[in-house]
Parts: sequence; structure tokens; C-alpha cells
Amino acid sequence: MKQIIAEIENAGFIDYRVVEINSQDHQLYLLRDRFESKRTVDSHYFEITVYKDHDSAKEKLQGEFTFDYKPGLDLKEYLEQARIACSMIKNRRYALVKSTTPADVKVLDPKLTDPLGTGDFLSEIIYRSSKGTHTRLSSAEVYIKRSIVTLATSTGLKVTKEKGLIELEVSLLAQERHQEQEMNFHIQRRSVDDLRLEQRLRAYKDHTHNMLKVEVPKSGKATVVFPVTDIYELLSPLVFHSSGRAKDQGISRFRLKEQIVAAGPNTFTMRSSGLLPYGLYSDPFDNDGIPGQEHTIIDQGVFKKHWTTKRYADYLGVEPTGAFKNLTLEPAAHTQLADDDHYEIIQFSDLSPDPITGDFVAEIRFGYHVSKGRKTPIKGGSISGNVFQALKNVIFSQERIFEGNYLGPKQVALKDLSVSGQ
Repeated sequence: MKQIIAEIENAGFIDYRVVEINSQDHQLYLLRDRFESKRTVDSHYFEITVYKDHDSAKEKLQGEFTFDYKPGLDLKEYLEQARIACSMIKNRRYALVKSTTPADVKVLDPKLTDPLGTGDFLSEIIYRSSKGTHTRLSSAEVYIKRSIVTLATSTGLKVTKEKGLIELEVSLLAQERHQEQEMNFHIQRRSVDDLRLEQRLRAYKDHTHNMLKVEVPKSGKATVVFPVTDIYELLSPLVFHSSGRAKDQGISRFRLKEQIVAAGPNTFTMRSSGLLPYGLYSDPFDNDGIPGQEHTIIDQGVFKKHWTTKRYADYLGVEPTGAFKNLTLEPAAHTQLADDDHYEIIQFSDLSPDPITGDFVAEIRFGYHVSKGRKTPIKGGSISGNVFQALKNVIFSQERIFEGNYLGPKQVALKDLSVSGQ
């Protein structure tokens, strides 16, 4: 780190930000009834950002350039490319964080101090819990990562954090007579206990078996229960429009102290939390050096605060909150979802609402049509709608769940969405 900073300063850069990432990734690959392989991958690199001020009579401008650097390579060559890039880039200037006190938040599960033992433990659960009368494991990948991250800046800031991450890719296979169906699922967590792996595998075994008897949903309007794994993505347009970037660019549809969701049972409070224990986006500090915090963005339907990185905080003249972290949702009221007629989606092929308009179309990979207490497996067709319009008529369940990057109602159902099927 000292040598890199010395070379940056010798190259004439006054302002810089250097992030050192030193990680160890333990990888286990599983096939039907045996380990295919195990390996450990070490990674050590630096993410370097350098800045160059430009003379301007009207406003303070700067060029900036970010690159990844691995020790042993010619840093002078990278810095020369950065100098050329900075001379051509002219952004409004913003200041680097001068000091910070990292937040006290759990981001490393003590069980990850023995990553190979934890990997074997998880693999045994996967093998044992995926066996069923008509289902079995097809393949699985287990990744356990520990990272030490150090941030140093030209303002004298230097802080270090250690984080852990567990990532699973599991494929289950169902067979009956001459039919076969496969279901894949992906999960990320920081804590072993938060995986709820046995419970999750039991549910996915049932879903995989039910894929053998799927029907195509019927076209029309319907109430749709979204997968809890997709709620963060579903509400991403709200995250975008509440950002300092959207405000600065004049494209935010939100105004401070204005009601964005009408008062009543559909009203909710939305927060950005970097302090949830073992939250995927919880952080002692971010790449700017801003410590993990919790901020209320929408308070009972009223827009209260923009979340801002250091750049856009300086542009807007406000205190930075840091990037949007884990999403927490607290509804004003809970409503019982009727079993008479709705769709419960287990997996979409992709759910990516347009961040500006809120429009979305998502193909149904697997789900259920619930009608009069009967659940019919479905696959194919798509769900479409607009997030902002649909939130005017939303149903929140009373049961809450933590899903890595989300804490809130287990069921979020939107009414009057369009179903395209047969």
C-alpha cells in the first residue's frame, strides 16, 4: 500500500483513493452423489481511483479514473493511462471523506473461520435434504469467501474491515415415468444460520416435483404474490428515484415531504439499512469511507430523504448517507390474502423493472395458480405492470422475513397485474 501510494504521488496525483482487497475463496463442486472437486483461490488486488483538477473560471472541475491493479505489474503504465483519461474527463468536483469511524456491524460469521469445514457441513445438508421419492441432486456449487478490505485516501483516511460471504448454486432433478424437470436456485448469505438450507431444500424439492405437472397460466388481470427473493429488485425503481443522483439530474419523480403512496392500508415505511446483522449490503464503511448507517427514505408514504454517495451529497450540498444498502419495509397495515384466485410466483426468469418508468415484464419460470384453496403448478407466460401504479393497491402479509438484502413482509402481492399466457 505504501509503495503504491508513493508511486501515485510521484506521478503527480494529489487526490486518490486506494482500496486493497485480499480474499480467499473456497469452492466445492458437487455432483449427484459425490464431490467432483474442491479448491481454494487466493485473490489480491487494488482498486485505485485517481483525480486531477482542471482550471475553470466558472466552476471547479476534475477528471477521475478507476482501474484494478495487481501487484507485480507495471503501475507506472497504469498511471500514465489514468493521467490521459483524467485530462479528457471533466466532472464537477467533489471532496473525499476526511475521517470516519467504522460502524460496528456483523459481516463475518465466526463459522467461516473454518471455511472448508463449513463447506463440508453445507454439502452434507445438500446431499441429505435433496433426496426424495422423485427428486435428487443434479449438481451444486458452494462458495465461501473471506475478504480483508483496506481503504486509504489522500485525506489521510485508512480503515480496514473483514467480511464473509456464502454463495450456493443448487440444481435439483425430478423424474417420474418418462418425464424429467430440473430446477435451479441461487442463494447468497453472510451467515450459515440465515441460509435456512434444510427448509429451503424441502420446499424446492416439492416445487421441482410439481414442475412435472405444470400448466400455462391464463391471460387476464390477476393478483400476483412476488417471490421474497425478488422484492428488492421489484422496488428498485423507488430506490432509484430516491437517490441523490436522480435528484441532481432532475429526473426524480419524488419531492421531499410529498406523499408518494396515499395514506391508508397501502402506506409503508422504507429504509436503507447498512446495519442489519449479516445483511448482504451491511458494511462497516463503503468505498468512500462513509460508515454503515440506517436512514428512513419513505416515512408512512411520505418521501423524507434522498440517499446520497459522497459525490452527489457534495453536488446537492447535503450530508452523505452512503449508497443504498439493505431494504427494510414496514407496512402501515397487514391484509389477509384471499385464496379465491391469485398467482404465487416462485421464480421469474428475470425481474428487472425499468428504473425510471417502473414498467416491468417478467417471464414465469415456475409458480402456482391458487384458486379456491387449490394450487395448480404453472410455467410459461409472463407478468407485467408498473411498480408505481401497482403500489396503490398492494397487500402486505403480517409475517416478516429476512432475505439477505431485505427485511419485511414475507408476502408482497400486487393487484390488477397483466398475465400473458394462453
